[in-house]
Amino acid sequence: MAAIRKRGKKWEYTIRYKDKDGISQRKSSGGFIKKAEAVQAAAEEELKLKKGVAIDSDITLIDYYDHWIEAYKAGKHDETTERKYKTYRNKLEKYFGVILKLKKMTRSDWQKFINDQGKTRAKTTVAELNSHIRAMARSAVRDRVIDSNFTEDIELVGGPSKLEALKYLEADDFRKLKKYVFEHTSLDNIICGMIATSIMSGARLSEVIGLTWNDIDFKDMTININKSWDHKYTKKFKKTKTPSSVRVIGVDSELLSILGKLKIEQEEYFKSIEYTSLNSQIFLDRSLKPPTGKETNAELRSIEKELKIRPEITFHGLRHTHASFLILKGIDINYISHRLGHANVSITMNTYAHLLKEHEKKEAKKTILALQAL
Repeated sequence: MAAIRKRGKKWEYTIRYKDKDGISQRKSSGGFIKKAEAVQAAAEEELKLKKGVAIDSDITLIDYYDHWIEAYKAGKHDETTERKYKTYRNKLEKYFGVILKLKKMTRSDWQKFINDQGKTRAKTTVAELNSHIRAMARSAVRDRVIDSNFTEDIELVGGPSKLEALKYLEADDFRKLKKYVFEHTSLDNIICGMIATSIMSGARLSEVIGLTWNDIDFKDMTININKSWDHKYTKKFKKTKTPSSVRVIGVDSELLSILGKLKIEQEEYFKSIEYTSLNSQIFLDRSLKPPTGKETNAELRSIEKELKIRPEITFHGLRHTHASFLILKGIDINYISHRLGHANVSITMNTYAHLLKEHEKKEAKKTILALQAL
């Protein structure tokens, strides 16, 4: 267990351990502004010592990235996130090669890489990559491999996100889709129920498929999102995307009404086939399986074509539609952020920045007119 103490105005840690030859050793590091930083750094160092990891000051960028992923990331997230780690590594290797020493990396080098990524990718995608490597660089600073974080104060570049390219429905199309799916939800058309749930809650596809009947509170009129469904790989329940994604969402009686009818229809079918489940998933078809993402999006596109909705959106676009509608109706952005399950309101504001600006312009005009009427 590391000893943490304050020296002057800063914190330091001391770790006592035995090396591979059984000889007692001591390792200390200081200069931390906050106690929590010293505790975190000590925990990371203890993990490396436990795994027998020695960080060479001449380690390459790629080797350090591999070390960092293995020590702190691998096996702790879902399949989609784990695949992103490999994608990011491939980008680093393709651009920087495998011999570049981590300590030789400069902010200018990283800015050029970011500029290159921004030529063909959305700014939000570039920002996500930069955030990931920033965490790696922060670890490298704590390991004393580099003196400063080369990803700090970088100018993020990139094209508009898919959302900015109208990956959400305008109000008229939103109403048409809502009316259709509310009228057609049934055991034989559970995807309509999934669409209805998403447009009225803003929940992600994996969260909607992961809902069970215990998650619906018909009395308090809420949906409890506390898990999700891995519809891409394992076909099993998994944790939500982030801890902040666990949330309780208020919904209206109209949605609860169609879900209630679906519940009765499902229970009758289960009884007819002698299937017993105390808390089944809500959106199971007659084969007792939830729809796949591919099936869901195909059905959504079919409905959009029938209703002549343009541009067509994917299921994830329903979430954006929900958020954009609330923003344009003047709902508080902090509440919208919580409703969407974002880790903080800045994520919501960055994602929907253009809509917020549009709303701000409308509010500015209303303000001027109000003042002129004095």
